[in-house]
This record gives sequence, structure tokens and C-alpha cells, in this order.
Amino acid sequence: MSTDFTISRIDEIDREIALLRHEPCQCEHYLEVKIRHFGGGEHYVRQCNQCGRQKGGALKAIDALDELHGQTPRTFDPAIEEKYTSELTLRSKKLSRLSREKIQLLSDVNGGIEPLYREEERKYREAFQKLSTHLDAFMESFTVDKTLFALAQQERRIKKEKRENAEKAPSLFSSETELKAWMFDFLKSDFYIYQEVSGIHVTEGVKVRIDYVLYPRAHLIEQGFEPAPFGIEVKYLNQEKNFAHKASRGIWQAISYNDCEFSLKDRKFSLKFCLLFSNLSFIHEREILESHSDHTDGKSMKWLGILNVANHAKVGVLKITGKRESVKGWAMSFAGGVYFSCQLDKDGKRFKLVNANTVNKVRIGNF
Repeated sequence: MSTDFTISRIDEIDREIALLRHEPCQCEHYLEVKIRHFGGGEHYVRQCNQCGRQKGGALKAIDALDELHGQTPRTFDPAIEEKYTSELTLRSKKLSRLSREKIQLLSDVNGGIEPLYREEERKYREAFQKLSTHLDAFMESFTVDKTLFALAQQERRIKKEKRENAEKAPSLFSSETELKAWMFDFLKSDFYIYQEVSGIHVTEGVKVRIDYVLYPRAHLIEQGFEPAPFGIEVKYLNQEKNFAHKASRGIWQAISYNDCEFSLKDRKFSLKFCLLFSNLSFIHEREILESHSDHTDGKSMKWLGILNVANHAKVGVLKITGKRESVKGWAMSFAGGVYFSCQLDKDGKRFKLVNANTVNKVRIGNF
């Protein structure tokens, strides 16, 4: 293949990539008040008719009816998001294929992949040096404190842009109802799942009800998973509003379940451990949390601190690798390490007992 043809093809790929770049949905132009069924009732919500996502929570009936101007609301249509996500997936696959082809063509022109990566590293070092030089010049003209203040302002600006872009991305969860439906469907082939299991707190005698009790199926037990029931509590955590309050209450709720006695099919039992499953189980949603954190509230640091305390009470999080529509695996993660994990690839599922001590170690008193 001639160099001229290769360069021509690279230009062609760049044009195709530019056309395929995803522009975030401008939901505010396509919102419609509709009726959505969840939680055993009917609720007024706003649905974007382009991407299909629900925007915001349920509306008050008086506000919804006022916005409808006497029109009969249509039913919330999940097929809109399914179609939108499907089209994005196809677009993403084509982008990945074009990007791989471009990298290969560039490597051919530059004499291999390694020189290409070395060139990228060289450009980064040069840009970093220029940034350092500009900062030094800034400090010479102003004070160190003003320089740090300016950097903090720029950090907030970048995080704001990152947050806005992330929030416009498709397939984010918007409620516990969505999270529960997704989790149940995702885990049912590996665990026996029991919903809304009742119990009683041993010390306080208070009645409780946990979202889910799970028990591993035989193929997991064969891989070393403890043959014992464990719990999962599901929470939707809004990264912007009342995050620390709801996150801490959700974790404490999970902690309290480890001190309860549950009853299922006339059999009483306690939980081996408990997990929290939330929208933060996905890295993309944790990135949104980071973009909402600043030097004054430190939401990310609060979240890590909460998880460190929860670890001592045998409470962790169910983390998902990949995206909602293209999962690559899961891990039962504690601040002290991972207990058990699963990796998904073209050959199927690969399970691994990583560290049994995370759920077996006794943590009482000065441990």
C-alpha cells in the first residue's frame, strides 16, 4: 500500500469519525410529560422523545396537569431509549473499528505502534513543560495564593464541563426502580434472588425488610464462593443533591442488616455480609460524583471514608465493570479488597475467589 494512499485513507477516516461523533442529546427541546408506571402506581414524569430518558423525578399532579394544558398524557415509552441506545452502540462500534484502522495505518507510516506511542508521550511532555512555564510566569506576576486560586477556578471549570458532558450521556440510571430491575436481571443466572425479605434486628427488636437476599448457585460455590446467604440493598444516590446524607444512611442501613435475623420459607438465618448496589456501582457515575466534588464538600472523599468504615462491618459495594448496556464483569468490593469477581468475555464468564478474608475476618473491638 503506497504512502499517498495510506494518508488519503487516514483523511477519509477522519471525516467519517467527525460525522459519527456523538452529540449529546439536547433533551430540553424534546421533553414531554407522560405517565410512567413504577412502585405500584402511576406517576407524571418528563420523557425526552429523542433519547428516551426520564429527566428528573416524578412531578406533582397539579404541576403536570398545568404543563399538559388539558391534553391527555401519553404513556412513557421505554422503546425510545432502547432504539437510541442501539443506534449509539452501532455508532460506537463503527467508531472503534475506524479508530483501530487509523492507528494501524499511522503505525505503518511511522514504522510500528511503539514509535507512535513514543511520539504521543513526547507531545505530552512538551505540553506539560509549557504549562509549567506558564505557571511559573503567572507566579512571578502574582502571588502563590493567587496562582492556587486561579488553578482552583480552572479545575472547577473543567469539572463542570466534564459533569455536563457526562450527564448528557445515555443510559444513566434515574431511580431505584431502574437499578433493581437491572440488577435482578443481571445476577439471576448466578444467584438465587429473594426480594423484600423480612427480618428483625436482634438487639433492638425492630422489624426490618431488606431489598434482596441472595444465595450463590452451584457453579459459584464450586469456585469458592461461601455457601451462605448475603444481602444487597439498592439505592439511587443523586451526586448533586443530599449525597452525603443519603449515602451514609444507605450504608448504615446495610450495616444494620448484618445484625438482623431474617426469615424465608420458615427458615431463620443471618447474613454473611451485605452489599450496596447503586448508580455509583458504575465508574461513569462515580466520575460524575468526582466532578460534583470540590474543596469545600469533598463528596468523593466522604464516599471513600464511608466505605472504609463500612468495610469493618462486612459491608461493601457491588461494582460493575463496563457500561450498563455492555457489562464486562462485576466484583464484590470492600475497602479492604475484593471478595469475589466475575469477568465476561467472548468465551463466557470467568469467576475468581480473590480474598475470602474480606468477609470472614471477625472485626470486633481492637482488631
